[in-house]
Amino acid sequence: MKKRNFIFAISLLTVATLSCGGNVLATLSTKKSLQEQAINDMQNGNYADAQTKLLTLIANDPTNYSAVSLLASCYAAIGGIKLYDILIKAATDKSLSNPSSNPINFSAALLPTPTAFIFSQLVLATNTMATIPTASLTSDMSFLQQMLLGIYLLLQMQDLLNTLRASGTLTNAQIALLFSTIANVNGASNSGNSNQLTQAITSVTSGITNSAGGTQAQQVSNFLTPFI
Repeated sequence: MKKRNFIFAISLLTVATLSCGGNVLATLSTKKSLQEQAINDMQNGNYADAQTKLLTLIANDPTNYSAVSLLASCYAAIGGIKLYDILIKAATDKSLSNPSSNPINFSAALLPTPTAFIFSQLVLATNTMATIPTASLTSDMSFLQQMLLGIYLLLQMQDLLNTLRASGTLTNAQIALLFSTIANVNGASNSGNSNQLTQAITSVTSGITNSAGGTQAQQVSNFLTPFI
């Protein structure tokens, strides 16, 4: 698993070959240099600088989907969702709950506490990945999309659980967003990768779907009640 994560992180940051008119070699060199600079910025935690460079690249070539996927990773990282670190922790931290039988406690210990800012960055990240045509998604891009959507779902579940623990009521908007996210998770291209995080995501989606309740809100409440 650790090896797979490492390979994913490296391959995700691979600079794609670009083609354009004019002085091809000079343009390729410029674009490659700027994208490599953005990658270096991300590796050093300078996500704002990386974001600026990637937005410039994409503005000049919207079909540079390697840069688009990097931008999605950048948005998530700005919100504290650093996928490589999360995957490593999920694979190596023996104190975490079982992701299949206890996905809620597993994700609570693995992911940051949900905030409006984190959610806004994940929306940016997932919306950015959604601009890549399905036919253009590499396996690593599909994996990234799958993980970002899944993390967005798990954090929504944590937010709903916090509401119930505070004796609050789940709103129609919260429930609608949750089921929309579940649909996006289920509809995302399957990268074929299975790990602790995908196990937790699958456990949540199937658990809610199979929960008793006459309404979607009741299904969610019934699923979360044991964790209150």
